[in-house]
Amino acid sequence: MLKKITLFLLIVMGFIFHGCDNSTNNPSPTGLIYSYFPTNVGHEIIYDVSLITKDGFSGDSDTSFYQIKEVVESVFLDNQNRPTQRLERYKRDTPNDPWVIYDVWTSNLTTTRVEKKEENVSYIKLVFPITSSVSWNGNLLNTLDPQDYEYDNLHQADVVGGLNFDSTLTVIQIDDDNFIETRYEIEKFATGVGMIYKEHNYIEKDNSQPPLVGILSQRLYKETIVSWSN
Repeated sequence: MLKKITLFLLIVMGFIFHGCDNSTNNPSPTGLIYSYFPTNVGHEIIYDVSLITKDGFSGDSDTSFYQIKEVVESVFLDNQNRPTQRLERYKRDTPNDPWVIYDVWTSNLTTTRVEKKEENVSYIKLVFPITSSVSWNGNLLNTLDPQDYEYDNLHQADVVGGLNFDSTLTVIQIDDDNFIETRYEIEKFATGVGMIYKEHNYIEKDNSQPPLVGILSQRLYKETIVSWSN
């Protein structure tokens, strides 16, 4: 009888320890294709940010410059038991100013995709495998209208922000130019670094005097890498 009880306890303890191992030993994928999105704690990137807005009615334009730093502060398990990166976002007006934290985002790197939650809105930034023929709905995880992303310039050397990168890719999030508006959104990624460039350009057109086409309004936002470290 004692042997049966002992055996039962060993089996139960085995299941408990096995369950603990599954919940904590669940690392992010590794390999060259996954290195476009580093997830190690301490990884950080600093960006120069520019925002240009134009008003076609008044002719006024405004330009602002500042810097953003994004840091992988820690990793925790989300409600799906997946390793999740806590991304702390810092901001300063000039390189001489102290950093001030202003937001916290999260991200998940899986074997099939990269998910990133920005301002509580989740996007699918990358999908795997990386090929020129694939496209995906970047807004699949949110309530926004579907938006088809696709890859361009795969695994190409590039210079961004005066820095050389051996292997980069571009994600075209939207490239739409029609009678009413122009919408252009891209992000560039480099192996071992992550996102190195972002551009969002929105133009509302004035077609009131054809064939002339003017600008009613424009918002041009850019993030360009300045430095990065692990």
